[in-house]
Amino acid sequence: MGDNVKNPPLSISDFKANGRLHLRQSDVDAFGTTKPVRVVELPAGFRLFKLTKGEAPAHPTYGVTPWWSPVLPYREDYEGALGRYHQAKLNKIDMSAMVRYMSAVCIDWNDLDNYIEVVTQVPISAFWGTFAAQKKWSDAGKKSLHKERQVSVSGIGAEDARLPDDIGVLEAWQFFIPKLKDEHITRHSIINAHDMVALGIHFGFV
Repeated sequence: MGDNVKNPPLSISDFKANGRLHLRQSDVDAFGTTKPVRVVELPAGFRLFKLTKGEAPAHPTYGVTPWWSPVLPYREDYEGALGRYHQAKLNKIDMSAMVRYMSAVCIDWNDLDNYIEVVTQVPISAFWGTFAAQKKWSDAGKKSLHKERQVSVSGIGAEDARLPDDIGVLEAWQFFIPKLKDEHITRHSIINAHDMVALGIHFGFV
């Protein structure tokens, strides 16, 4: 594949709302402020993952979701998806609940039902930084005991999770990849994020 299929080269001056990349203020605010956001270059063959409701299909206008994390340890992230899995096992909860806590995904934002893994097919430019802490409900008006039970109920090989009011308070890292398209990646795995047995097999631990 040629240069024409890569996402645009980035500079840190692009990390602002309503600039060249049309980032929203909410995109910028989703990064923590204790560590500086940086531009990194990911090689072809780099494994990325995210947890989300559904299968993260590409939007016809906006492309593939820009939010990802490394599968294997990368730079300051000494854990990656494999570490999240081990943390979930250690805490006897499923990976969905563990990622929600570490990655600060509010309950009313996303169900985090599926583990999605892709592999880059071309070099990729990305912003790299920490997650901003959040309340477990972004909108107090949307609080629902039923919904909280739904996202916290035990998965296969796990127990019920008890989410604190503040999530994302421990250091965890993320990529934001503007203008990511399906031709930039190969989609590999979609696994139930509540199924610790299936995830363990995928990671080679079972």
